[in-house]
Amino acid sequence: MAKSISEIQKLNRIIIPIDTIKLIIEKLGDDLIWEYDEIKGELIIMKRPESYVEALMGLGEEMWKEAGGTKYIEEMRDEWDR
Repeated sequence: MAKSISEIQKLNRIIIPIDTIKLIIEKLGDDLIWEYDEIKGELIIMKRPESYVEALMGLGEEMWKEAGGTKYIEEMRDEWDR
């Protein structure tokens, strides 16, 4: 697929080429999330999950393993009680 360049019109509209729209629908479906990443300056288009709970399940699992898992959480809770 060739890259396209679009300009934002005076009415704050952008024209997305039909080939690009067809590709997005083919790959992601027509239920999408549009997110702008201010740090990277990128617009991200992603498929909307059927269940946010399932999509986020396990997020940060590696972080908690590195920190010590359940033992770490218990230590933190013990500090709160002091």
